[in-house]
Amino acid sequence: MKIEESLAPEILFHFTNKEALFDILASTFKVSYAREKIVGPKNEREFGVPMVSFCDLRLSQLKTHMSKYGSYGIGLTKDWANKSGLNPVMYLSRHCEFTDGFITGISGMYRYLNVLREDSIKDNITTHYTNLLNTYRYLKNYESEITRNGEVLNVRHADEREWRFVPSISADIKYPIVAISNIDSRKKKRELNKEVEHIRLPFQPNDIKYLIIQDEKEIPELITHLGLVKEKFDIDIRNKLLSRILTAEQIKEDI
Repeated sequence: MKIEESLAPEILFHFTNKEALFDILASTFKVSYAREKIVGPKNEREFGVPMVSFCDLRLSQLKTHMSKYGSYGIGLTKDWANKSGLNPVMYLSRHCEFTDGFITGISGMYRYLNVLREDSIKDNITTHYTNLLNTYRYLKNYESEITRNGEVLNVRHADEREWRFVPSISADIKYPIVAISNIDSRKKKRELNKEVEHIRLPFQPNDIKYLIIQDEKEIPELITHLGLVKEKFDIDIRNKLLSRILTAEQIKEDI
């Protein structure tokens, strides 16, 4: 099927630090909890979601993104993303009453469940509530105010064009979504991440379109690492990936 020309690339990138990139290549992606906050004109809700995040950006747009998330990355095909169940984030305006309505609607349903007495009705509504609650895990404000180094900044999250892998509600996972009080410290986050450490997001070497490292002197180390961590990264595959390695310096200066 012919694909219509698009402004978006056919690659999703995940950026991190060097140690984490090498770990991804050794054992695929690990799911971890992230803090999220949805703000409307009058209401807000803060919570934690287990996920792996990616950005839907072209190489020429990665400079700013890398400054936030790290100079080490992996780019994988959108075909892999679709087969793996990733989904684009849905962005909400903090100025729109729709956002308030969604927040209060979820809260109202939860309160209604707590006063129900008939189990058959409650079970049916609980299923619908869970499906609706799942939507929260794919939401993000279009933009929001964030304090960094004592300065309040208006950050436009939609510039990242985020995609997420989020474990299924029906998966073997104790907390598909958690209250922010359960993830408001590093210790609590570490404990929660242990609950989902068995969930992985796998990929194959042919799914990789780009590997990004800080500078050229790290290329031999990366190639050696690929040879050590997985049998499937054989010499032919390593040679193929060699042509797909970019450096953060190249992206910042030349692309």
